[in-house]
Amino acid sequence: MITLNHVVRKVKNVSSEEFRTYWLGEHAEKITALSSKLGIQKYTKCEALHDDDVTGLLQQLYGTASDSYDFVDQMLINDLDDFKIAMADPEVAEAFKSLFQESLNYIEPNRSNFWFTVDIPQLLSRESFYSSTENTHLKAIYIGFHRDELTLSGAQLHWNACHGGMARQYSAMLPYDQYIQAHHIPSKVADKLKYFLGEDFPSADTIIGQAEVWIDRRVVPSLQGPETERMLRLLAEDISLFAKPSQGHIFATKEHVLFSRSLINEVLPTLFSAD
Repeated sequence: MITLNHVVRKVKNVSSEEFRTYWLGEHAEKITALSSKLGIQKYTKCEALHDDDVTGLLQQLYGTASDSYDFVDQMLINDLDDFKIAMADPEVAEAFKSLFQESLNYIEPNRSNFWFTVDIPQLLSRESFYSSTENTHLKAIYIGFHRDELTLSGAQLHWNACHGGMARQYSAMLPYDQYIQAHHIPSKVADKLKYFLGEDFPSADTIIGQAEVWIDRRVVPSLQGPETERMLRLLAEDISLFAKPSQGHIFATKEHVLFSRSLINEVLPTLFSAD
């Protein structure tokens, strides 16, 4: 499935509670009202848990930056053509732009971004896992940047074939209930969207995508012992072969699903491209 990811950081003079109230309240209501015109079938706001012990443990384990995002909004799109047609409609495009401009009172665009991804499941369960505020599950997100000497497709190939293979090999020991690699797909649609919004967004060229894992926080304390520590070390070392951990971001989140409609996706016509 194709996902438009909107990663955001709040402005520094707005409190976390004030931002959370706006992002899960007024912004959520307005984007929901606009979603059907944009072809969005599911909208999830993943709220970063900066002060959670699991976030600290993951950042220490993988050696990532501590300046993570505040929210990752994920818009699942059934047909990218529907989104392109919608954004070609002046009324819809202006409504989307107006909402984004309103949000600039709360977010920093030069520290936020948009990009498309396609899901490549690595460990998948028939059971549906959801990290809500009412259960003990967490959704951990790792946003990675590829090494300078590698191409995007080269880094993604290692990530999928090698790192994914390691995760499946260790599946009996890993605490993941589900693991999905969301591979960044460069797209002129995303570039045009950011140009249309008229802000100085950072480049997404070196973003590999994001790893998304669902884990029950109750099992985290049991991740001890020499074999477990060796497994985690090998996984972290493998990441450094295709990514730059010090530039990456990993954090635990809780999911706020605004709505979810049926999804029937066609295969992407060109590998690694949404155009």
